[in-house]
Amino acid sequence: MYRLVFTIFFGLLLLAGKVEAQRRNNTPRKTLITPKKKATTPVKPAAGVPAAGAPAATKADSLQQVPAIATPAADTAVGDTTMPSAISASGDTLTEAANEAKLPVEKADSIHAYKITIEDISYLSVCPGTNVTIPFKTEGPFDEGNTFIAHIIDATGKSVPISLPVKKSPVKAVIPSYKVGGEVYRIQIISSIPVIKSQEVPLRLLQAPTAKIDLIDGTQTVRIMPGQEAHLRVNLTGAAPWSFRLSDSTTVLQTLSNPHYITVKPTDVKAYRVTGVSNACGSGTTSGEAIVNVNNNPEPKLELKEIEKIAKLCAGVPFQVPFNATGKYKEGNKFVVQIAERSGAFKNISTPDSSGYITTQIPDTYKPGEYRLRVTSTAPYLVSQTTNISIMSPTVATLQKDSLRLGENESGQLTVKFTGGGPWFVLLSDGTYENNIQESPHKIKVKPFYDTNYQISSAGGLCGVGKFSGSAKVTVKSPPASITLERLPQNMACAGSTIDIPYKTEGRYNPNNKFTVQMTDKSGRFVTLPTTVTPTGMQVKIAAAAPGDTTRIQKIRIVSSSPAVSSAIEELEVIAPDKAVAEVSGRGTVSAGRSTRIQLRFKNGLPPWSFTLSDGTTINGTFLNPYLISVSPASTTEYTINSLKSGCGTGTGRGSAVVTVEN
Repeated sequence: MYRLVFTIFFGLLLLAGKVEAQRRNNTPRKTLITPKKKATTPVKPAAGVPAAGAPAATKADSLQQVPAIATPAADTAVGDTTMPSAISASGDTLTEAANEAKLPVEKADSIHAYKITIEDISYLSVCPGTNVTIPFKTEGPFDEGNTFIAHIIDATGKSVPISLPVKKSPVKAVIPSYKVGGEVYRIQIISSIPVIKSQEVPLRLLQAPTAKIDLIDGTQTVRIMPGQEAHLRVNLTGAAPWSFRLSDSTTVLQTLSNPHYITVKPTDVKAYRVTGVSNACGSGTTSGEAIVNVNNNPEPKLELKEIEKIAKLCAGVPFQVPFNATGKYKEGNKFVVQIAERSGAFKNISTPDSSGYITTQIPDTYKPGEYRLRVTSTAPYLVSQTTNISIMSPTVATLQKDSLRLGENESGQLTVKFTGGGPWFVLLSDGTYENNIQESPHKIKVKPFYDTNYQISSAGGLCGVGKFSGSAKVTVKSPPASITLERLPQNMACAGSTIDIPYKTEGRYNPNNKFTVQMTDKSGRFVTLPTTVTPTGMQVKIAAAAPGDTTRIQKIRIVSSSPAVSSAIEELEVIAPDKAVAEVSGRGTVSAGRSTRIQLRFKNGLPPWSFTLSDGTTINGTFLNPYLISVSPASTTEYTINSLKSGCGTGTGRGSAVVTVEN
């Protein structure tokens, strides 16, 4: 047992010595010599908890702590002065390493917030292989030797640097030429000291152009007659706009059309290719070939095409007959459109035409029904195949005389019957519109806000606008209407002035309703005043006062026309203009240099009042009535009113005040 304890102790001493030697070689430390003392067995502290009385750990050692190791009692009295160890030779004395191991981490240690933010580059449109400037902002004390480098990240997460190191914003980067245009990549900026990454900002690369040529129907070859045209199609990819050149030197610049169509009219067989294409990313690749064969002596052929477009026709409505005339016709050849009943002979319905594009119409003498149609040529005489057509009758629309009664916010259905060629459309008098109607009769949904008499404003079908008639009445149950005349902002007004009348309404009013303000006249009868209506108020001009009146209490109300509703009646004092009176009164005796007060009483005017006394004293805009004013005459003075103004114009002065001054 004794040997086992000794072996463990000796092994721990060797291990601690090696650790301390390595630490001293890496970071020189001051040697701590402990005085000789009788060894005692120290108590092993809990992991991470410093012993009581231990000094705080230094900043340098807060990143690497060596825990104290409990040792058995020994006779060693002096610590190693050449290689400090984390093992204390005595129970109450620690070496420097042990002291540092017990020190807590300094929370005052600098913890800086480093941040790199790429500024907005959403406006950038760049191509692979081109330069791009990336501005950014930084936060935190980056090292003096720090640099910033831009990286590009693809969809797989692979990141590669694309710029030289820089010390500050912006970074000038080069998009690798092997990157695929049209795809979205992400840009990120990374610092070196410390290593900090910015946010990832998306960047879509523009795509290099490609151009492929073929014919308008997607084939590679076409055969035409001399003088005819062929239509080529150039399909483009990459970023618009594009510029390209064909093998016949046709050049198209900055087109946004894709596909781009070109009409050619060669005299001999010719092969067309795209010799070059470019866009903002430079030149691109081309492919395809369109060969136009010109048949100098073809056999003439005549055939109808796209016959489904003329399956239904209307009498009197022009239409174009689609047909192909290929081959070589004789000089003076004409094309004619012919029509026949099921069992009848064909008759011409068009004038002879040599262009190959004939527009004609069915004569009004042909009744609705089934017919046959064809095209003929004169030199040589050829007949196309025959197609069946239907002559449709014009539309007649009838609105059934329904009577609906709907609740508030409810909808109903009206019925419209159609005859003639469809599909049809109908427009009601309230603006309700439906088209592509396939069946008759047809239910059309309406949701009126007021009682409404519906009629058809327009209706038609395959043959255009037709005839229409009928009406239907829909009544709507709505809440009762009411008008509330709000509290007037003033209880007095000048005759002939304009005032605001606040109000609010409830219920529904008809579209043609009008609100007006009414006021009683001298006989007490309500008369309508000129009124301007706004959503929350009305501006009304007060009627002129009756002759001889200076002030009068008038009754006022708001009425509506549809429905006829009236508000409650309010009273308003109407004051005649230029009728204000200011009466001066007062008598008094004062010693020289002393003051006294005289009184002014106002009548008939609308405050505020402004006046000037005979001594030049002026008062502007007082609402006090009566008004007392102090005077201090140097000698006996009689005070009168020189001028008077009120809210309803000018006025006059009456009376006087005499102040006697005793010497």
